[in-house]
Amino acid sequence: MAHLQSLSNDSWFHSIAFIPRRGCKYIGFCACLAFILLSLTWLRDIDKPIDKQTSTASSPPPQVPFKEFAFSSSDPESTLEDAGSIPNNSTVAFPPLPPPDDEEYVSLCLAIRDQPGDLNEFLAHYYYHHGIRRFYVMDDGSDPPLSYTPNFGVPPFAVPRSAVTFTYITRVPDRPQPFQHIIYADYCIKNFGERHTWMGFVDSDEFLEMRRETTLVDWLHQWENNDTVGALSVNWITHNSGGQLKRPQSDTRKGFGRCVVDLPKSNNAGDENSHVKSFAKTALFDGVNSVHYMRTADGSVSVGEKGDACGIKRPPTHDMWALHHYSVKSREQFLEKQQRGSPNNHHAAGEFWDRIEGADDYECPELAAYVP
Repeated sequence: MAHLQSLSNDSWFHSIAFIPRRGCKYIGFCACLAFILLSLTWLRDIDKPIDKQTSTASSPPPQVPFKEFAFSSSDPESTLEDAGSIPNNSTVAFPPLPPPDDEEYVSLCLAIRDQPGDLNEFLAHYYYHHGIRRFYVMDDGSDPPLSYTPNFGVPPFAVPRSAVTFTYITRVPDRPQPFQHIIYADYCIKNFGERHTWMGFVDSDEFLEMRRETTLVDWLHQWENNDTVGALSVNWITHNSGGQLKRPQSDTRKGFGRCVVDLPKSNNAGDENSHVKSFAKTALFDGVNSVHYMRTADGSVSVGEKGDACGIKRPPTHDMWALHHYSVKSREQFLEKQQRGSPNNHHAAGEFWDRIEGADDYECPELAAYVP
């Protein structure tokens, strides 16, 4: 006992080393203290508010119903329909990527609500495969706002947040109808148009394919100096569900590889591909009559790829480019689309599903091999 007392007086460390019971008490005390400190640090970190400065956002003009971002306390999975990004196992892009449009010669404007996974695939497709470096995202009342999405794209094909400008628009019962007039004309063009030569108006379920080894930027350059052309229109290629009832375990382009045939007029959905979406010259833009038809100024017109004036283009042509429209996806996703509605408070009708699914179709794998 005297020996142990001597060790205790000479050295605290020796007391721990030579007295097992006392050593266990000290070790237990230290372990508990470390656990408490780590827990406090973790709780402090998760309570930090999201830094709104990390997203590029803008304020809409006075006539657009608007509210500040307010992070929802509800579980995001209960309000967002899609399942998020599908992991991409390939690190090699295909087809070879075009040069980036660092001068922002062309930009894209779209309206979207509660579809973060769809937005991921959309941004990655246009950022990498078409070189787009500026996106204007009109967030149509998502909960939580899409600007709170942590990352866009899937590494190694992430899309920098600096390429995306968000505007959050509150859904209110008395907002102007049809609402795309404000979203497209009064907002995107009037507030951002002077920064670009062209601006495209497409939706998150529409994916552009360039053909004949022509890039989007080069194709638009060919029309830039023709003052009679105010907008350039591209025909749809409409995809059906391929018989799928549930959301596929792949991204949209890989998941749906059957398309409606082109027919000038028919009782099925063959006329669906006559619809167009447009890239407008910002200096000649004069508004929209519908999401499919742009008004242009100074005697200019909207033309198709052949230079023919068009609003609805019959017969459709896809020689130089095509806009793949995944209009229904799986039955599960179509029902979500019905519930979500469009910026015009339009809800896809059941007859639309029947028309697309009942149409003659063919295999169309053009975008299935794209990476990202």
